[in-house]
Amino acid sequence: METRGFYRWHSKWPGDGGQHLLSRRVLLASALACVSKAQNTEISNFDLSLLDEWTVPSDLFFVRNHFPVPNVSAAGWKLQVNGAVSMPFEISYEDLLGLPRKSLPVTIECAENQVGGGLVSHAEWGGFSLASILTKAVTGQDARFVRLSGADGFWRSIPIAKATHPDTLIAQTMNGEKLPVSHGFPLRAVIPGWYGMDSVKWLRGIEVLCDADTRSVDRGYVRLTRSLLAGTQSAGQITAMTVKSEFSRPLDGAILVGRRFVIRGAAWAGENRVRHVEVSTDGGKSWQPAQLVAEALPYAWVLWSYGWKIPGAGQYELVVRAEDDRGRRQPAGRPPERVDGYELNAWQTARVIVT
Repeated sequence: METRGFYRWHSKWPGDGGQHLLSRRVLLASALACVSKAQNTEISNFDLSLLDEWTVPSDLFFVRNHFPVPNVSAAGWKLQVNGAVSMPFEISYEDLLGLPRKSLPVTIECAENQVGGGLVSHAEWGGFSLASILTKAVTGQDARFVRLSGADGFWRSIPIAKATHPDTLIAQTMNGEKLPVSHGFPLRAVIPGWYGMDSVKWLRGIEVLCDADTRSVDRGYVRLTRSLLAGTQSAGQITAMTVKSEFSRPLDGAILVGRRFVIRGAAWAGENRVRHVEVSTDGGKSWQPAQLVAEALPYAWVLWSYGWKIPGAGQYELVVRAEDDRGRRQPAGRPPERVDGYELNAWQTARVIVT
């Protein structure tokens, strides 16, 4: 699937030694122009070259919608809760504002995000736990899944254990402000540590599904493997995010000036914590530890940097990889048996020229 890349340029940042200098005014004007364009598209990237702070501004956060954005309004909005529950109910948006509040920093990545791709961003999400709604409805002992349905017609089912986890949210705010329409206003699910398709936007319905419900498992996001003996077959659902790291600077193809450059980026590991990030400046022959700029948290990316002392002019192949606290490492390449387009987390390479 092709994705549009916005805000892409070679830039000079303090300590980076890049070729061109962009003022804050130019950055803002470019960003606003691209946001205006993104409002009319189904997919827009976050350009990681803009990454300097942990949280991505809401208007720069990536957008991935499966269907056209619905016409929405908080006035008259109702959230329906039904299915295998003892007390089905309907609750208005205004009444939801009175529930106990919870805030959580969560990185969301599209399951189709490419190596080095921009279908990933981080925000602070505020709302209430999905578990509080399910407790009010009194789920049955045979409950296995919870189906989340959006006003655009898209839906996903998640296991009851994930749905009732205290960190699974129904969000009403993003970075301290009400959700933008493109990010699910007035309500969206935020399933921390899982790929973005499960964080259903414009949330209208919560349906508890039991053992007897044959629709309980979504079939749209699965690992596919191929072998000579078995052919193509499913190897399980796509759920929790894999460990992954990306460069924010320099960009692939950048021209660098000088003999010092601060290589920067972000790494994340879904429900786990990033343990360490390593950078290679010789195409993966040798590796050096990058510095994590803050404590690594579950559900959230952590920014990293590496102070590169450049030995001389020439062409260099930079590579980055990460490992999480469970010992999961990024693979050097895509496993040859995988034939689906999900969980693309091989090492990223950036080729640069130093003058």
